[in-house]
Amino acid sequence: MSPLTDRLLNLLPNQRDDAETRHFKSIVFLSVGILALMIVVAVVAFFLTIDSAEQTMVPNLQGKDLANAMIDLQDRGLYARVQLRYSANPSDKGTVLGQDPSAGTLVKAGRQVILRVSRGAIIDRVENYIGWKLSDLELHLQTLSTTYGPLIQLQTPVTSIYDNAAAGTVIQQKPAPGTALTGLTNLSVVVSLGPQSQSFKVPKVTNMSFQEAMSTLAKANIPFVFTDRTARGSEKAGVVISQSPDSGSNVPNGTLITLVMTDPTKVPNGSVFGLLQKNLPDYPVAVDLKVEADAPDGTKATLLEMKSSGGLLTVPYVVKDGTNIVVYSFDKELFRITAGTQSTGG
Repeated sequence: MSPLTDRLLNLLPNQRDDAETRHFKSIVFLSVGILALMIVVAVVAFFLTIDSAEQTMVPNLQGKDLANAMIDLQDRGLYARVQLRYSANPSDKGTVLGQDPSAGTLVKAGRQVILRVSRGAIIDRVENYIGWKLSDLELHLQTLSTTYGPLIQLQTPVTSIYDNAAAGTVIQQKPAPGTALTGLTNLSVVVSLGPQSQSFKVPKVTNMSFQEAMSTLAKANIPFVFTDRTARGSEKAGVVISQSPDSGSNVPNGTLITLVMTDPTKVPNGSVFGLLQKNLPDYPVAVDLKVEADAPDGTKATLLEMKSSGGLLTVPYVVKDGTNIVVYSFDKELFRITAGTQSTGG
């Protein structure tokens, strides 16, 4: 037996000890045993208490302001972890938009609940749109709506007046710049038609083919309307035989040129002649207009491209039978007809 083992055995009560020593050793070892047992019981009780922590139900916090939501959590022994994000409605600022865990979930007391709280709209005031082009403003508002939800809505129809500012420019707005946004806001604007005194010299298009006349006026963004009839006497077919106002006249911008043409007689086999007619809405500012012919074989041809303020649209054409004639504004289809089955639109 080693000296160390012998010493350990001597610490325990044994027959070599006198009665008083054995009694003292027994009391010491009994006390140590009781203390060790108490420690074990305390540790076990601690872990049992953790495992059996009181459960509580997560309240519905969505729509509440942050302060009240945190109080509700504290009342149930829960704690908040806040995540801030922008929202579409400026009035949502400080309001709980979502939570995790969801309402009604049973969790242990002391659990963290994630609160997604609005920091308001990324744009909280009306901007200054005076001097903007109306088309730029419409695109800007559409982008805001797509990205952040509806914030500002442009009222239509837009008011237009003659002004020294370039045509299509915003010259007045309501609400005023800097007005706080408290929800979806209606924006009304006044747009310039340009100076009223501006005029142009009417070009001569008589004796031109209807395609050449239409191209000449479209390039100058001069509004026109066609009527057609059969050729008489020595009149050529498929050409403009009269115009009003007369060529060389000085007329105000926007004056409509009325053209009379004769029906073409030499139409290729499988093709048709027609006159598209359609009343468009009046636009406060001229829009980009395109008329395209989509043939049955898949080929496409542009019949007309110009600025238009709306009103009666007339486009003479010679295309293959069954061709779709499609009218676009800013690349958005407005309407279509099929040549041969319907030559006019009312």
